[in-house]
Amino acid sequence: MVKQFLITRPNYDKATAYIHSFSKDIVADAKEDAGIHITDLEGSKATDLGFEKAIKKSKPKLVFLNGHGDETVVLGHNDEPILTERNVGLLKGKIIYALACESLAKLGRIAVEKGVKAYVGYEEEFRWVVDPSRTSTPDKDKNAAPFRKVCLVLGKSLLSGVSAGKSIELTRKEYKRLIKNYGTSADNYGDAPLIGLALSWNLLFLGFAGDKAASF
Repeated sequence: MVKQFLITRPNYDKATAYIHSFSKDIVADAKEDAGIHITDLEGSKATDLGFEKAIKKSKPKLVFLNGHGDETVVLGHNDEPILTERNVGLLKGKIIYALACESLAKLGRIAVEKGVKAYVGYEEEFRWVVDPSRTSTPDKDKNAAPFRKVCLVLGKSLLSGVSAGKSIELTRKEYKRLIKNYGTSADNYGDAPLIGLALSWNLLFLGFAGDKAASF
């Protein structure tokens, strides 16, 4: 039986351009897997109306949300709220991974109270370091590479059916490996300490609410 997967990928400012970049390999993997049907709400498709219609139509078991956010909301295209307490009940029984600042802190808990199986995300802002000369081409930004890597480990783990708890464990392990590498690597431009600090911050605030055994 084909498994249903939905992802939102707004791409309208510098921050969402990087987050969009971080999700590309996950989307590519899903499209190559005959056992997965992907609903990709990319760019201007990531709206409240488009999101709710897609949820009702495809009935995904796994939902990835990429974009700006805070404790009470995940945003889509042009800062349009697409997930709040108002509509989180639509995701009852589903697994959510939100790459959106702070959303786990409050919205994630509310989501689980309203029947979401597991909500994976960050309790504080998700941080990364950029190379100012590469901001127009995030895919080529080497400073952003370790952050793309941890997003890929978490996303691919969930997509491949690894449980929410185990996926968090694998991602934390990758964070620690990268932090160690950037603490000992040669650094001609002074970026390594900043990268290590941002990775350590993200590691501290990565977590989940709900059933750690939940899987796609």
